[in-house]
Amino acid sequence: MTGHNHRIRKLDPVISSQIAAGEVVERPASVVKELVENSIDAGARRIIVEIEGGGLSLIRVSDDGSGMSKEDALMSLERFATSKLSGIDDLQRIKTLGFRGEALPSIAACSRLTLETMAQGGLAGVRIRVEGGKVAEVSEVGLPPGTTVTVEDLFYNTPARLKFMKSEAREREAIIEVVERLALAWPCISFILKSGTRIVFSTNGKGLRSALADIFGPEALEAMVPMEAAEDEAENSGKLEPGRELGGGTGRPSGLKFYKVSGFLGLPNLYRRQKDRQIFSVNSRPVRNQLLGWALDSAFLGLIPPKTYPVAVLNVEVPLEEVDVNVHPTKAEVKFRDERKVKHLITEGARRALSKAGFSSLQGTGEKWDPNLEVWRPGPRAEVKEPPAIFDFGVAPGNDKNLFSTQVLVEDSASVGEPRDVSRWEDQTRTTGSGWEREEPSLPPGWEYLGALRDTYLLVKTESSLLVIDKHALAESLAYHALCQRKSGSQELLVPEMVRLGPREADLYEECEVALEATGFGSRCVGSRTILVNRVPVILGKPLPPGALKDVLQELSKDRERNVSPERILASVQISLAACHSSVRAREPLTREEALTLINAYYRFPNAGTCPHGRPTVKEIPIRELDSFFGR
Repeated sequence: MTGHNHRIRKLDPVISSQIAAGEVVERPASVVKELVENSIDAGARRIIVEIEGGGLSLIRVSDDGSGMSKEDALMSLERFATSKLSGIDDLQRIKTLGFRGEALPSIAACSRLTLETMAQGGLAGVRIRVEGGKVAEVSEVGLPPGTTVTVEDLFYNTPARLKFMKSEAREREAIIEVVERLALAWPCISFILKSGTRIVFSTNGKGLRSALADIFGPEALEAMVPMEAAEDEAENSGKLEPGRELGGGTGRPSGLKFYKVSGFLGLPNLYRRQKDRQIFSVNSRPVRNQLLGWALDSAFLGLIPPKTYPVAVLNVEVPLEEVDVNVHPTKAEVKFRDERKVKHLITEGARRALSKAGFSSLQGTGEKWDPNLEVWRPGPRAEVKEPPAIFDFGVAPGNDKNLFSTQVLVEDSASVGEPRDVSRWEDQTRTTGSGWEREEPSLPPGWEYLGALRDTYLLVKTESSLLVIDKHALAESLAYHALCQRKSGSQELLVPEMVRLGPREADLYEECEVALEATGFGSRCVGSRTILVNRVPVILGKPLPPGALKDVLQELSKDRERNVSPERILASVQISLAACHSSVRAREPLTREEALTLINAYYRFPNAGTCPHGRPTVKEIPIRELDSFFGR
């Protein structure tokens, strides 16, 4: 190991600084996080973040904080130089977001950085230019109090790192998420995020309720309720920090001697298919922690569908010595001394907040989720509306362009395989008028509907086999094929509807606008994050609500990839539409008429054997296989 060619030697300072930078600066979003945290620690009340090229070309963070003198500014560019720690004991009671003294030098090591700052009450500001970790220029300039850090050409001197960056859109999305989380953790600070010349979002610094409306939209805020729970409710009830609102906060760690959770919960009807709106902070430090998510999910047990997630923005306040924030290189994770206490506070606090809004968790009752619960609305008492019809495959009189008409199958037979011969069967079911019978649909000769199994599978007897149909997967497949073949159609809205998007949804909308148009959505921007929807797709005979466009964007954001072609985006939109809005859900009962209509659709289009995700839709068990199994 220590032979002539393997001598141990000390690394060059430039190389070692770039290695250290790799631990702190993973991507442009990491730079934004570190710089904004520095601004918060400096006491800023207004923070402006500007990016270009997904943060790789330019990141600029400006604040009105305390600023720095020339000497402190130069010292801040040295590794392990900080004003936030003075001794080893301080590591046990960390009040600030940053404390290691690594951020600025690490960023400067892999970019072209300009630091401009002036201390409050100072006579002149200072501008320091750094390239690749080396100070290139120091000059005095006139500046307003505060600090501005400009980072250009990130990773210009580390091409290997640059090669592994995601697409510009993906990096921009990561930055939006970072600033969103910080703005919600520090709602009494005003934030502005700009991408190029466009304002992605802004908050006014007037508390959490206002920040939620600015970021998620007023409609989402209306479906949220405040939550607050403390370790000792009797002792600490009403003892809020001055200037603090329920579910909000000044954001400054207050040195509490007890555990406390506060914030806002989304009601069950606001559930999401991903955890992007479960935003937790610990002593106003945005964190990712599985324990917090599990505790929240427990409170919603039985109120939302399986594999979906509640919406919440919560801040957990704990005594500083009860949490370790120094367990992760980027401080994204924390460790609690008493995890059980934290879990109990979140779960029980959320249950109480939901109960006040008219919802009761099914924890410990042994009951299962009821799909009708997702239409509950807040009020003194929860009311369940009658569920709408699951779907409608019927053809309006005179309309021969139905999704499953013979004409469609003949046109597409060359590409999807030969359809069944339905002419003889149609002669038996056609009416003498211009439309279909309103009576119960008849099945093809030799077919018989036996019933449903667990409200998920339809059982059908044919002349030679038993069919087990996954109704949800089949409906997805039929909807997807109709979208691909441009047969599903669209419907103009008599009154166009405004839809407000979240910051990340608005960013994705720009990328997918053409694909959405191709699948039947007619829309246009009428504001930075507001769109006007005037046309919607028709899926399985039903027009989608305008808000379905947001659902599609949420599905697309799950697996956003780099350098995605327009064709791939279009395919993703089609799959998302089919998956989200096929209308047929597992465990939701169908009427006999609806089940027969779905079975007829499969008979007409037997090539719908797999859903868009590759899962089978139908299992056919031949009678001879049953005979062989039973020895007949």
